[in-house]
Amino acid sequence: MTSTTSAAGAAGAAGAGHDPARLVSTYRSVLTWLGLGTALGAVAELAMLRHWQGPGQIVPWALLAVLLAAAVAWLVRRRTWTARAARAAGALAVLGSGYGLYEHLKGNLADGALDPRYAEVWASMSAPARWWAAGTGAVGESPLLAPGMIGLAGALLWLATLRWRRGAG
Repeated sequence: MTSTTSAAGAAGAAGAGHDPARLVSTYRSVLTWLGLGTALGAVAELAMLRHWQGPGQIVPWALLAVLLAAAVAWLVRRRTWTARAARAAGALAVLGSGYGLYEHLKGNLADGALDPRYAEVWASMSAPARWWAAGTGAVGESPLLAPGMIGLAGALLWLATLRWRRGAG
């Protein structure tokens, strides 16, 4: 490599590293792909758990369908309407995730006294110890991973579209 080629390559690399619009656009794409991957992980988790046994168990599937559709639309065409749709879907997923976490934790707490390992000591356990047992899956059948993943996917998609304006990258 000649010194002229080396100098031109270094100048190009330095210039590419200082292009804020390009960097922000790259971050938006990375956040969107991370959100998509997280949402697909939640789909796999729900499928493995056969999470479709009643109307309440269909809610996360609907949230994920909306979230995935909005993320794909945002990736395919960055427009004002796709950014708004992605932000709304992300916010909806975060809210739905919060509700799912609450319902799962509530169900696990209710199952604590019925669990053979904890039946005799559940009433004497401190509130933090009960919450820990319910949150970590020591009692109950409702895992917190899937609703947490939906919330994370929504937050990533929301962040990917945050303060996006047409023509701004």
